Amino acid sequence: MVDTQCYESRIGGSEEKLPERQYKKYHQDAKRQLIFILSEKCNLNCVYCYEKRKNLNNKTLSADFIKDKIRNEMLDDNECKNIWVIFFGGEPLFEFDTIREVVDWFKDTSWSSPAKTCQFMVETNGTLLDDRMKKWFTRNREYVIVSLSLDGTKDAHDRNRCNSYDAVARHIDFFRHNWPKQPVKMTIGPETIDQTYDGVVHIHNLGLYAEFDVLFEDVWGSTDTERQAVRKWAEQLGKLVLFYHAHPKLPRPKVLSLRPEQLFDSTMPKSQTFCGAGKVVTCFATDGLEYPCFRFTPFIVKEPLFDVFSAPDLDNEQCSSCPFERICNTCEGNNYAITGSCFKRTSFHCRFFKVSLLFSAKLLLLDHPNDLCQPLEGQSKEERVRCMRRLLAIRAINDLCTPVVEWAYER
Repeated sequence: MVDTQCYESRIGGSEEKLPERQYKKYHQDAKRQLIFILSEKCNLNCVYCYEKRKNLNNKTLSADFIKDKIRNEMLDDNECKNIWVIFFGGEPLFEFDTIREVVDWFKDTSWSSPAKTCQFMVETNGTLLDDRMKKWFTRNREYVIVSLSLDGTKDAHDRNRCNSYDAVARHIDFFRHNWPKQPVKMTIGPETIDQTYDGVVHIHNLGLYAEFDVLFEDVWGSTDTERQAVRKWAEQLGKLVLFYHAHPKLPRPKVLSLRPEQLFDSTMPKSQTFCGAGKVVTCFATDGLEYPCFRFTPFIVKEPLFDVFSAPDLDNEQCSSCPFERICNTCEGNNYAITGSCFKRTSFHCRFFKVSLLFSAKLLLLDHPNDLCQPLEGQSKEERVRCMRRLLAIRAINDLCTPVVEWAYER
C-alpha cells in the first residue's frame, strides 16, 4: 500500500524545449546551468559508472573560483534569468566546506540584478552525510537541493552501488523532510532491470519518488541477452502502468510520461538532449577549464571537447529515419564518446525507448478511455485536432513499437 497524500503535485515548471543544434542563443525561459566538478574523488565504484578516469588526481575547485563564475553569470546581461548551480563529482560532499562557503557568500551578497534567480543543487550518493552537514542543509534548504542517487530496493542498490544502501537509508528522513518532491535518481542496468517495479514502489513507500531509465551505454550484451532485458523491461513497465493508474496522485516518472502527440509538433527540435550541453550548460572541471558538460571533460574522456559545435555534424541513419526521433532523448556526451560526434546518436537503448513509448501510450489510454470513443460533436476545432493527433500517434506507436515487445518474446 502506498501513501499518496504527500504527492499532490510535481516540482513546478514547464517542460523546456531545447534549441536546434545550430541555435546557440539562450531561450529567455531556459534554466542556465553551471556545473562545478568539485573533486574527482569518490568513495564508491558503481558498476555502471562512466567516470572511468576518476581518482586520477587530487585537484579541487576553490570557493573563490566558483564565486567568480557565479558572479559573472549573475551580472551578465543575457536572456537567461534562471540559474542552476550544480555541485558535482566524484562525490561533491568531500568538498562540503566549499559548498557551504559559496552558498553563504551568495546569500550575503546584494545583487544588482534581482530579476535573476539562482538555485543550488548537490548531486550525491548520500554516504558521507553527517549531522553537521544535515543541519546546515536543513537551514539552507530554500537555496540548496540535495539530490540523492538510490537504485530502488536494498538488493538492487547494493548490487549497483558497492553495498551502500544501509549507509544511505539512515538519511531518508532527512531527504523526505527537506525535499519531498525532489526525485531520487534510480539507474537501471542489466543486473537490476528485473527489480524496476519493486524498486519504484519501495522508493514511493519511503515517501520519495524516482526518475529512472535504462543505461544508454553499450551494456546490454549479445542479441539474446538484450532480448531478455527488453522482455524484462516490458514486464516491469506493464506492472508500473497498472500501479500508476491505480495511484493517480503519485508523481509519474518521465519514462512513462512520454507524450505521443509531440510526434506532430513541428516546433519540437529534431534531436532532443537531456541537458542542453554547450547551449544552456557549462561545466567547470577541476583543471579550471570550461566544457559543454561533464561528459566532455578529461575526467570522463581521453580527448576532451570544448565546443559541441566543433564536432562533426553526423547522423545515425537508423535514427534519422525513425519517426520517433523527435521525442527520443539523446546524450551528446555519450554520442561523442562512442561515435566521435555529438549528433550521431548511439542506439543501444533504442528498443528500450520504444517499449517505454508503448507503455506511456497504454497509460495514457487507461487514464483517458473516452478518447477512443468520445463523439466529436460539441468539441471545438482545436480539441478535435488534438484528439485526432493523439489517437493517430498512439496508433503509430502501437503499430511500430509492439513488434519490439514481440521480438523480445521470440525464442
